[in-house]
Amino acid sequence: MDRVLMPTPLIAVSAERLPRDSAFGVRDSTLQVLEYAEAVVSAGGRPAILPATETIPGDLLDGFSGLLLTGGGDLSPEMYGQEPDDRVYGISPIRDRFETALVHEAQRRGLPVLAICRGLQLINVLRGGTLIQHVDGHWQTRPSNEFDHEITVVPESRLAATIGGTAMGVNSYHHQSIDKLGADLNVVAWAGPVIEAFEDPVHDLIAVQWHPEHLFRNSPHNHALFEDLVRRASAHKEGKPVHVGT
Repeated sequence: MDRVLMPTPLIAVSAERLPRDSAFGVRDSTLQVLEYAEAVVSAGGRPAILPATETIPGDLLDGFSGLLLTGGGDLSPEMYGQEPDDRVYGISPIRDRFETALVHEAQRRGLPVLAICRGLQLINVLRGGTLIQHVDGHWQTRPSNEFDHEITVVPESRLAATIGGTAMGVNSYHHQSIDKLGADLNVVAWAGPVIEAFEDPVHDLIAVQWHPEHLFRNSPHNHALFEDLVRRASAHKEGKPVHVGT
């Protein structure tokens, strides 16, 4: 008898909305580096990039089994009650609103989430947290597929279970960082004073400050983050419970 293969889970991938030159002049465009999608595929998932549209569909995540919140330009500081620093860049209020809707809808549906860099910062702000608008020394000059530093991981965390240890190498491409931590989030990794990862003890969520999509090919620890997202998405698709406590 032929073996029946279950469809791989469909993972929603957020994307930047930025002005770009076109044959019709400068137009807002969807832009996303392909490493995010390649990392999802390598872990056994099916990625689908979601453009940050001005009108937000009512069935925004219908048919999806997981959400990957990606990096990119800065959040509008107005979201956390501050005036923008001169070094803030790439703000898109439309993207802010669209990805806010993604987070709320994923939470409503109980979808597993992996949030990267801007994604981590967005979730922190949506939970009432704030950001340091500029920090020096966290934008590496070496290639993005090389480590910049190690992080220390909380032993009892899901992140530690995912990578099979309490330390891992990461890259560093952020000029902002968490200041006040948002409500109901557990910090699970640091590099000195910088919060590098947090988890939600109730909702199916892991958020990291670095960019594992550039490291998945040469770092099993970083590839494991995408394997974990796909595993959690597969379990959600099949209606199986996933333990989310730390």
